[in-house]
Amino acid sequence: MRDLIRAINRVTEWSGKILLWFPWIVAGIILWEIILRTFFNLPTIWAHELSLMVFGALSILAGAYAHKYRGHVNMDLFYSRLSPRGKMIMDLITFPFFLCFCGILLWKGWNFAWRSIVIWEYSQSNWAPLIWPIKLTIPIGALLIILQGVSNLLSDISSVLARKGEGK
Repeated sequence: MRDLIRAINRVTEWSGKILLWFPWIVAGIILWEIILRTFFNLPTIWAHELSLMVFGALSILAGAYAHKYRGHVNMDLFYSRLSPRGKMIMDLITFPFFLCFCGILLWKGWNFAWRSIVIWEYSQSNWAPLIWPIKLTIPIGALLIILQGVSNLLSDISSVLARKGEGK
């Protein structure tokens, strides 16, 4: 079980280290557009759309990294008042809801991306980039967050059982 947790956490860390660069890429694209437009009167047809695509990929793919570090929003009214063990138990209780939501996101996201791949969908803008690569980030991001959720679940179970054993 520990090996599985470590493997999933390594994948999440690896994806987080790659995604760390995405905001800089977006900033570079926008800066490039501003320089070309302002100083050379040469606006691009691709900068706005590409920056949205990179930011969209960041938004969906970073979910697993945020989940690993418990960075998502909780019901703090109750959750913040719980002990560490109570928080772990609450996470165990809410895991089926998390899994249901992410499972639907994976399923529907895959259907959404697959239709785009099959028809070789591209943007209707003048630049006309392919759309399916960005749509494919939806099921990939959902899969990554499900895996990280399983890792967190296994860690919580292990911690709760270890603490229960200490109390005896």
